[in-house]
Amino acid sequence: MHLVASLAAHGWHPAAWRVTGKAGFEGVAPFRTMARTAERGGLDAVLLGLPAESGGLHLDPLPLLGAMIGATKHIGLCGYWPADVAEPFHVARVMATLDHLASGRTGWITGLEGAEALAGRFQGLDLPTSGPEAEARLVELVDVARQLWDSWEDGSFVVDQATATFSDSEKVRPIEHAGRFFTVRGPLNVPRPVQGQPVILYRDRPSAPVVAGIEVVLAASANIAEAKARRAAWGGAHFIVRVMPILAETEAAAAKRAADLDVLVPVMSKAALRFVGTPQQFAAWLAEWHTAGACDGFDILPAVSTVDLDLVVDAVVPLLRKQDLRPSSYAGPTLRDLLGLTHPASRFAA
Repeated sequence: MHLVASLAAHGWHPAAWRVTGKAGFEGVAPFRTMARTAERGGLDAVLLGLPAESGGLHLDPLPLLGAMIGATKHIGLCGYWPADVAEPFHVARVMATLDHLASGRTGWITGLEGAEALAGRFQGLDLPTSGPEAEARLVELVDVARQLWDSWEDGSFVVDQATATFSDSEKVRPIEHAGRFFTVRGPLNVPRPVQGQPVILYRDRPSAPVVAGIEVVLAASANIAEAKARRAAWGGAHFIVRVMPILAETEAAAAKRAADLDVLVPVMSKAALRFVGTPQQFAAWLAEWHTAGACDGFDILPAVSTVDLDLVVDAVVPLLRKQDLRPSSYAGPTLRDLLGLTHPASRFAA
């Protein structure tokens, strides 16, 4: 069972200050703390920047990801970069750079924000933001980014001072892509990522298209039957269900916490499928969904990070380990290792 955690900025929503007991902007320190907590619990990755409909402040996830590399050693770091206004060369260059800085621990979360979310943020936006055109652009964007990562084969970056060889020219491939939405020339001016390609995660929605090359799907599902149906549509991709746990030592105390949070921060109830109960009940719920084949894992969105993430790490994960549903240590140095994904060879390799 894979476990990742979305690090949201609930603590920066003005109403949430009454929940956390803090007020004001604390910079990136809370995110570093949450990432270290998730790593202490052996979670596979933290996700940065996914919309949680929580209002408040939202730091840009990509520089935030970079700032968290030095604060962690093992856990995967994934940043949200929606496809609506992205360009493949820019995406490929930034994500390859981050993958080198993180020694192979990065993932690119993509998806479509839509016209409503983009309104007022971009002037003169002449791009499809919904419907088949936007979906076709997303598919091409992902494919071209993957081509650019593949433009350097494994072992192509030589840097041999004795022979004055910088790279093996036989393993560096030109890219001349002229498609419907993008015209891109390669190779990429960053060497091949440590993972071959950073892991691509996709923010799924009920009407979202199935996109080739997606390896991890992040989905909101109301029940096991719905999750199983959507998972089947994705074939071999890892299907991760998002859930917001509100936990306490007793079921009654958890219900009171949920009611109090709804009064203080009503928008939190829209962020994900909810679970309200004890850590023991939550561990059993996770096991039930996983055993039923509804998903390959879960994206944990803590209602209050200083409470619920700590309880997941300290109380829920040990119970899952006792059932052999979670490993006792990290399986390898890269995010692909943690998620059980293969290291892809360049499509241009001989």
